[in-house]
Amino acid sequence: MRALLFVVLGLFLSTATAHARPKRKAKKVATVTRAESRELVKPAAKHPPKSRAQSFGAPWSGKLVSSTKFRAPDRTHLRRPHRAFATRTTIEHTRRAIIETLESFPKTHDLAIGDFSAPRGGWLSEHNSHQSGRDVDLGLFYKKRPAGYPDGFVDADERTLNSAAMWSLIANLASTADDDGGVRVMFLDFELQGVIYKWAKENGVSVSRLNKIFQYPHGRGASAGLIRHEPNHGNHLHVRFNCAAADTSCR
Repeated sequence: MRALLFVVLGLFLSTATAHARPKRKAKKVATVTRAESRELVKPAAKHPPKSRAQSFGAPWSGKLVSSTKFRAPDRTHLRRPHRAFATRTTIEHTRRAIIETLESFPKTHDLAIGDFSAPRGGWLSEHNSHQSGRDVDLGLFYKKRPAGYPDGFVDADERTLNSAAMWSLIANLASTADDDGGVRVMFLDFELQGVIYKWAKENGVSVSRLNKIFQYPHGRGASAGLIRHEPNHGNHLHVRFNCAAADTSCR
């Protein structure tokens, strides 16, 4: 009798405990639709960084903001690295023209590269311009590297100038004229223009193309061509580039 009583009591307690335990809720399984699955694997949209204005004002009265530093390619000599700052487009067009020229003339001497602008632009000694990051002075190519070059610029004439290499450099620069921030004008002694012009004409370059690039033979004061005569430019080529589209305060 006592044994039966214990059995009944055990069954009662077991049933009471079972009712007292809270039921666990079934975990909800997240479901993803086909459209959502495509969205999950979709790469994040890439927003190209906005171009920041760099050149402000004019080459002879301006400044440079967030400047880009010029990295000298192989076979070049950067004369004053602390004056090698400019706009991004000026740097890119200059590097490309120099590299393409040197690749075409693997046996020529190193090219001297002069001043661009100071890191923040503004007045630069020895120059009337070079203030807004859009000017650069490039040395010349010679048939034989002269004494003192490329540490300094050296005067050239018909006997010493490497007209083939100079034509290549000028043509590569001129090809950027229609690009954003491409070449605007170049300054070179009128007599040296004539030396290169005559060589190019004799080597198959059309007169119509030459007339688009050179002021020669129309006269030192003529408004013709990308290259204009300027005093004291018988030992280097001065290149000035246009304002880039992002440089809305540039002129």
